[in-house]
Amino acid sequence: PSDGHSYRSYGYKNINSYSQSCIDYRWGTFMEAPCTTLTYYKRVKRRRRWTREKKTYRKCTAYTCDTVDCDSDIARKYCPQTCGWCTTLSDELNANFTAFASFLDQLGLDYKLRSPEQRTVFAPDDATFTDFLENSTTVIDYTDIDQWRAHMVDLALYHIVHQRLTTDNIIDGMEVCTSQGTDITFTVDTNGTVFVNNDSEITTPDIDIRNGVVHSINNVLLPPSALTTTWEYLDQSASHTTFFELLENANFTFLDTDGPFTMFAPTNDAFNCSTIDFNALTANQTKDLLNYHIISGNHLSYELFKARQKETLLEGMSLEFYARYYKLYIKYGPYQSRVKSKNILTSTGVIHVVDAVLRIPGLPSM
Repeated sequence: PSDGHSYRSYGYKNINSYSQSCIDYRWGTFMEAPCTTLTYYKRVKRRRRWTREKKTYRKCTAYTCDTVDCDSDIARKYCPQTCGWCTTLSDELNANFTAFASFLDQLGLDYKLRSPEQRTVFAPDDATFTDFLENSTTVIDYTDIDQWRAHMVDLALYHIVHQRLTTDNIIDGMEVCTSQGTDITFTVDTNGTVFVNNDSEITTPDIDIRNGVVHSINNVLLPPSALTTTWEYLDQSASHTTFFELLENANFTFLDTDGPFTMFAPTNDAFNCSTIDFNALTANQTKDLLNYHIISGNHLSYELFKARQKETLLEGMSLEFYARYYKLYIKYGPYQSRVKSKNILTSTGVIHVVDAVLRIPGLPSM
């Protein structure tokens, strides 16, 4: 058959199960109205005596894609390729938003826009997105998929909402969760123009597609990972005040401007439980201790587990990684630490929150 399935003929249920795939069933038949109710008699045995029992069944008209009018609801339902609404979100982006579509495709996210599930895409026009890639003001290089893949996926998913959302459904101040996991906020001015996150105007609204809606926007939506550096994240985190104080005293401000770096950030509780006498540390010892918590490059938890070992910024010192009960652990000398919160993306790298201060030899103890 033309649709690639192994069946030679299709019943009503067969066709319904594939009805989202934009395939014509030229050799298949499907039953639709008009229908008639027919009567027949069946010979049955009741109380040891044979008798006739009246039965009825419903018989509908058999159609194929070749015999129905393309303007009919039946054709739109079963013959989308020639008669119905077959354009997917992926088709629309590839036709009119090629730069953004190419970005999604290289990340392997195109399949999400071909699925029958309803989604809304806020798509930057080609000029806007190309200019963003070439002139990004952050440390993140959105063209370097080898180093910044996680951040690129984060950016792409921030433009997708997992529901059909037209401008008729949007009100001023409304917040909607994106596929990336954080909210975007809408504002509507007195003229009815809709803005996303205050600075991205929906220039062409409500491009209605079979599996969702596309809104053209004139600015790229930046997720939190593109707006907050590692330095800013730790400064704002109530759980890392002690660690940030050490970074600040050691003048580790390169975490605010350079990257990428992977940071293992101990919590305040980790410092309270540590046997290191932090008041007795010299400036060089503090610097070495902090460098032992940093790895050059972006490294997600699964990458650390696969690598098993990584060199830190402290020359000659490395960390070992292993997993237990689906948790990532760090082995450093005779000690170990558990990663409590993983893969926190920032514009200068990645943060993993750990439950212990990673100790190096030669530090004073309390």
